[in-house]
Amino acid sequence: MNKALLFYIFIFLAIISINCTSSKYTKKSDETKWTYFKILADADDNVIFVKLQDDLGIDPKMERYTIVVDISSKDPTMRYLYLGDEETSNPPKYPWSRISKEVQDGLIKWTGDNKINLRY
Repeated sequence: MNKALLFYIFIFLAIISINCTSSKYTKKSDETKWTYFKILADADDNVIFVKLQDDLGIDPKMERYTIVVDISSKDPTMRYLYLGDEETSNPPKYPWSRISKEVQDGLIKWTGDNKINLRY
């Protein structure tokens, strides 16, 4: 192969590589549309993380905790919130309907860096 052809192949591959890697970081899905996500909650971040504990009857209050929200089912009775990480053994599971509408909306609309999409 001649050097010119190798140069053009290299440039082509470099451009594709740059486009593929940069698109991962610039295209962020709408966090308010997620139906299966984790939040690393901190009570100092927002009052909804305190109100959530009120809704669940948690006392004494936790300053930091993890929740997993799974509202992906079309059946409202199959929507849940897990307190703790699903990867831990038997995290407490609560029906989504047990949480006040204000807190539900706050969790869905939360867009902090501590919200992680679990549906890829």
